[in-house]
Amino acid sequence: MTVQATARVIPIGIHDNAWRDDFFEFLNETADRILRETLMEKIEDFTRAVLDAKSDILGQLTLGFIKNRHRPLFEQEYCDCPVCGKRVKCANKEAKRKVESLGGSFFLCRPYFHCKNCGTGFCPLDEALGLASSPKQYDIQDIEAWLSSELPFKTAEEAYERTTGNSLSTGHMHETTKKIADGIGILDVCPTKTEILQIIDDIAKNNFRRPVMMLAIDGAHAPTRPEPSPRKGKRGKGEWKEIKGLRLYLIDGNRIVHLISWHQVGTDRELAADLRTIAKAGLIPEDRVRLCVIGDGADRIWNRTSELFPTAKIVLDFWHCSEHLHEAANAQFGKGTPEARTLVEASLTRLFDNDPDNVIAEFRSIKPDSKTAEEKINGVVRYLLNHEEGVNYGKAKRGGYHIGSGAIESANKFIGHVRLKRSGAWWYKSNANNILKLRCAKYNGTYEKIVKKFVETDREKTYRRA
Repeated sequence: MTVQATARVIPIGIHDNAWRDDFFEFLNETADRILRETLMEKIEDFTRAVLDAKSDILGQLTLGFIKNRHRPLFEQEYCDCPVCGKRVKCANKEAKRKVESLGGSFFLCRPYFHCKNCGTGFCPLDEALGLASSPKQYDIQDIEAWLSSELPFKTAEEAYERTTGNSLSTGHMHETTKKIADGIGILDVCPTKTEILQIIDDIAKNNFRRPVMMLAIDGAHAPTRPEPSPRKGKRGKGEWKEIKGLRLYLIDGNRIVHLISWHQVGTDRELAADLRTIAKAGLIPEDRVRLCVIGDGADRIWNRTSELFPTAKIVLDFWHCSEHLHEAANAQFGKGTPEARTLVEASLTRLFDNDPDNVIAEFRSIKPDSKTAEEKINGVVRYLLNHEEGVNYGKAKRGGYHIGSGAIESANKFIGHVRLKRSGAWWYKSNANNILKLRCAKYNGTYEKIVKKFVETDREKTYRRA
């Protein structure tokens, strides 16, 4: 067999050492300046000196690579106008702009063209590099949003400076976070249908029945303020508004396999619309799973989900149900009394035996000792009558379903409370929702996807031509 030699492809400018000479000259000058101006004895002195110069050193190295790869664009004298197509002569051979990235900071001097025919100004090298309109490039903007979704903006600013040696303003971090999150919708933060089906198939291999998919719905509260309101001065009365949250996950033995979390300050109608969007996208494949909806006794949950998923298993959160039973028993017999404990334990046992009718009958037979007891007892009867289908806890457990809403409670805390409920924090609704979007994307494993989408969209907008 004859083996043919494969020619090695040599990148453009690989033998051009001019950029190398410029970089090493800069590196020598920087090293001399550090040695001359900095007293270094302890290890932290040396590392701080290097860290302070790191951005400039890496920036010059990055600039050298750019010159090596795009040398023709640095020497370009004529270019066709991207709008009208007219041939244009370079107006400024060394138009300067600052470029800041995680790969260092530098000034880029490149040809600038101005078309007198249509008034368009442009730099071909900027578009070839895909530079952001801001001096701070997309890798920095990624870190800004990532830190801001985890920490208060001021703390995020300090964390960035301490870890990189470079500075960012709180205002810039806030605006960048807003810019990235504004265009995010619910499907952007969700895994794709293909990814979800693959996870379901992997779990199904080890089970003789279809996997259980839990849809848990619950609310939390966030501190909000009127929007808009001034940065300084009186901001108006704050208000606690509910974050509507949903979590979709699979049960694999004793393991929860997380799929989707989505939390937003909004209305029941908006939550229903989001659920409908997920279902329409095929992210809840009812033919491949045994779907179960779990929540508290709020009618808003059951009214919406019964419309969207009429065949789903319904489970009323065990702890909410237990709480109602305890309140009624305590109101009648006194908190912690043997009679109250006996009534609650007997009622829960009957519910695990799938016998809610006898529980209802038991409470109906009680002669209330007070007006408060009467209200609580009647409330339990109505509660169980409205949710009789969802309190057969023994049957649900045997079917492999969860009967408690701990999964959505933990998601509420991790995604909402950790970031929004800070001392002194009062949020615009839009800003709170932007932070929640980013945190959901992190939890769902789709953060990189939304940043990539932002970069592509922003580049297209920056270099769009009429």
